[in-house]
Amino acid sequence: MAKPIKNTVEIKDATHKLSCSHAFNEKSRYDYWMDCIVLKRMPNNRLKILIFGERYWKYHDDKKQIRYVDEDRVKPNSNFRSVVNE
Repeated sequence: MAKPIKNTVEIKDATHKLSCSHAFNEKSRYDYWMDCIVLKRMPNNRLKILIFGERYWKYHDDKKQIRYVDEDRVKPNSNFRSVVNE
């Protein structure tokens, strides 16, 4: 029996980013991106994705969960500029 994809991939394998936001109150909102992998295209312009991390917190990259989201919230990694510290 094959291992589920959730157990075989890591954050370095992420191919897309999910647009997210956290509302602190009605006037304060924090927008951020989460690394993810698209697993399946669903009806009604939705995607089944595997998300890495937990909200906008660092050092939680080992956490993974599957979510169903609207297609317009997910962008390929090629749309993001890579920043390298030298």
